[in-house]
Amino acid sequence: MKRQVKQILALMLGVWLFPAAAAAAVNAGESDFSNAVKEAFADAGESEEIELEFFGGQTSFSMPEASAFKIMITDLKINKQMDRFSCHAELYADGKLFAATDLSGKFYRLENVYVPSRSIRKGEIIREEDLKQITVRRGRIKSVNVTDKEKILGKEAKRMLKEEKLIVENDIGEQIIIRKGEAVTALYATPHMQITAKVEALEDGAKGDKIELLNIKSKKTLYGEVLNADTVKIDVQ
Repeated sequence: MKRQVKQILALMLGVWLFPAAAAAAVNAGESDFSNAVKEAFADAGESEEIELEFFGGQTSFSMPEASAFKIMITDLKINKQMDRFSCHAELYADGKLFAATDLSGKFYRLENVYVPSRSIRKGEIIREEDLKQITVRRGRIKSVNVTDKEKILGKEAKRMLKEEKLIVENDIGEQIIIRKGEAVTALYATPHMQITAKVEALEDGAKGDKIELLNIKSKKTLYGEVLNADTVKIDVQ
């Protein structure tokens, strides 16, 4: 009877009455525990940026009818030789202890590096807009990788450079200004005289490179230092 009265009143007032909705659950996930552990690392004096991987403990909780939660980390132990950690975590919902768990896992130190922002074709000169900064695990960076922007800008791609892939030192080099097969001027200089001759480049060369050359008239091979796109300097013994 009461239900019928409510429905009649609702129709008269032009509104509908629904049962009150249950309070939504608040969820704490792995990212929340990760942020809490990272803060504990910082409080312990570990200021480097890190990424965490959990091996043990629970990192996902659902708290019905809670409006807020907080994660407290205690007893943090850091093994720098193995890059592993363990700690005790307590989860509080609206100020009351909801759950506790012992966490363990591995941490990875991170590094900011420069990589191609697009695929760069062989022979292209790398410019500012061709690079972007990303964060990677330090263990991924090898001694052959070039990650400093200043050591990449202005270099020529020696092979295809893939977008967001670490650059290897052999993948880039100084810009080639003399190409194999080109005719250039060879400069012979001594304290008393200077002679020029036409030679053919037998290999590519960047400024400062020593390349093999062929004297067009004598057909003799010799070596010279690339001065610019038109001239090589022959060392006179």
